[in-house]
Amino acid sequence: MLIKKNKATFLNCHLAGFGHTEGYLVLDQMKPGDKLMMVREDENKYDHNAIALFYGDLHVGYIPHLLNEQLAMFLDYGYGDIFECVITSVDKNEHPNRQVQIRINLLRR
Repeated sequence: MLIKKNKATFLNCHLAGFGHTEGYLVLDQMKPGDKLMMVREDENKYDHNAIALFYGDLHVGYIPHLLNEQLAMFLDYGYGDIFECVITSVDKNEHPNRQVQIRINLLRR
């Protein structure tokens, strides 16, 4: 019998740009299992595939630019509802670009 999962890992990475956003305001509150909201920034002058990540109302970083092209395409075509972004680890002692690790899950419809 084949076991069906409700989600599959699409991407594992660290939150990029954490040290250049409002992440420091909520670092003490962030914990594994918390979800981040993904917002496409197709007019971002530094990266046309940019996907900003928000913890509540605060911008806390981005999907790394070397890993965001496929996910940006899915979001651009209206498939954002089949993905979730979850914090998998938080380490306050690391460099800001390595403090928060995330996983993007592909959800079963």
